[in-house]
Amino acid sequence: MTSNRRNKTRLLVSLAAALAALVCSTDLLVEHRTEGRIAARAAQRLDPHGPVHADLTTPLAGLRTLDGDVGDVEVTVRGVRRQHAVMDVTVRLRGVTTDGDSAGGSGTATIGYDQVTRRLGSTGDGLTARGRDGDLVLDGSVGRLGLPVAVRCEVSTTADSFTVTPTTVNVLGRQVAVDDLAALPSASALRRQLEPRTVPVTGLPRGVRLTSAHATADGLVLAFSIAAGPTPGTGTGAV
Repeated sequence: MTSNRRNKTRLLVSLAAALAALVCSTDLLVEHRTEGRIAARAAQRLDPHGPVHADLTTPLAGLRTLDGDVGDVEVTVRGVRRQHAVMDVTVRLRGVTTDGDSAGGSGTATIGYDQVTRRLGSTGDGLTARGRDGDLVLDGSVGRLGLPVAVRCEVSTTADSFTVTPTTVNVLGRQVAVDDLAALPSASALRRQLEPRTVPVTGLPRGVRLTSAHATADGLVLAFSIAAGPTPGTGTGAV
């Protein structure tokens, strides 16, 4: 009797293990296919010049899709061309369904400093943008003598634009507030060059708002909020 009970126990354990392995394999297979479909749809809509990668971050996300619930999704797209700029985009959505709805989320777009410099136009004629210690800095030379300067800037945002405002200038080891340059006859022309510049961020999908911007070593990062409802740029049947 004892031997029979042991055999039954081993059989039940083996069946449970086999069932768990089957569920896990099925989940991974469905999850992989779903990620592939999401990535393909993102590539179709954004037409990027780089790779697209999608991750389902909710546990058992593959099996959840059988009930029309995908869960949380993160999509990374490299080389998206918008407004004459190329950027890397990451979108994180909560509670995505196979019908293309979500509970909202967030996103970022990273723009290289060569493109930031071009978009700022005549700000600090001859100055180039870069990130330093979390600040946006304009570097270059000014005046007849070509004096090297470093201009630190603040970046503020509205729902559909960002503004770069120069705040201080470092020249020959001396730091001067931009507002004080007007009082220096030799620096008044530079003061006029360093007026704030606003860059519009147009063509945002419905429900997407620009919330902040900050400088990093890799580029200027624009952060967005995404409202609950249809995922940006989709109708039904998103997955």
